[in-house]
Amino acid sequence: MKSKGFYPLALVAWALWMLWGFGVQTVWVRLNTEVDGVVVSSRDTPFTGAPRYATSYVVHGSDGRDHAYVAGCTDAALSRSMPVGTHIHKARWQLGYERNGQRVNFPTAVYAAILGTATACLFWGILQWRRTGGRPT
Repeated sequence: MKSKGFYPLALVAWALWMLWGFGVQTVWVRLNTEVDGVVVSSRDTPFTGAPRYATSYVVHGSDGRDHAYVAGCTDAALSRSMPVGTHIHKARWQLGYERNGQRVNFPTAVYAAILGTATACLFWGILQWRRTGGRPT
């Protein structure tokens, strides 16, 4: 029985999905996050230790105003369950941040590998799709 073959468009769709999920929804969101101040309120929802919980913070900023920040359960967010009194400094366009003067890094190598693989698959899938006219190979 002959194999049905590989559809290049399926690889293109997978690569776009990976680029969206890991690139836009994680790295891009993290790069655009800016928080600078001291945590004055912290509330975990649904509760601390659940596999997928979020922490709602109120951060008293260096500008003298209070700002809301919600840390979700993905790498796009800063740490969850930080206690009141924690000083956070996360500058826009940086992946890492400082918590009480200690550097907290982002898993850059992991995301570079994932996004690099997805980009290579996207280009290879497009080339294969153009070569075969969208037919299975």
